[in-house]
Amino acid sequence: MEQMNTKGLDVVHIDYEATDTPESVQQTHPVVYVSGDSFCCLLGPDPNTGIYGCGKTVQQALMEFDRLFQERLANPVKGDPVSEFIQKRHI
Repeated sequence: MEQMNTKGLDVVHIDYEATDTPESVQQTHPVVYVSGDSFCCLLGPDPNTGIYGCGKTVQQALMEFDRLFQERLANPVKGDPVSEFIQKRHI
């Protein structure tokens, strides 16, 4: 699966193993970055085809990402590299 190029982004480093980090984030290590006045969390090549959650705080972005991750996990798209990636990573 292709991950978005982070060059030029204001990337936020997070502790993927922190106890308050959703399991989906721990398993897939999406990129977290600042966009305007929001924090965004993305797994995949771009926000349109990947799993993309945003919020006013890092925690809100992670929780939105987790919600969308769970939706994609429950409704995988055949031939979609992101769906295939999360199916393999999900324990």
